[in-house]
Amino acid sequence: MTVQISSEAVMLLVIGGVVGLAVYKHTTRTHTGASTRGDLVGAIGAAVGVMTVLALLFSLGDAGETLQRPGPASGPTTMTSAETRAP
Repeated sequence: MTVQISSEAVMLLVIGGVVGLAVYKHTTRTHTGASTRGDLVGAIGAAVGVMTVLALLFSLGDAGETLQRPGPASGPTTMTSAETRAP
């Protein structure tokens, strides 16, 4: 099965991954004392935040939706006097 991913979505994933990696590496270097691992949760949160903001800016959220325009409005209907009387 082939899954089609738009080029904009791939760019968002790449940018989010780079930001997440940068945050993870930065948090590894900022700890004092013994060397520790980076903040994985913070890195994932930063990556998801960046991807969400970029998706909203590029309006990728409505890519699958089609624009529904209302049909033409029907004109006023008229009734004859015979139709208005009760049988």
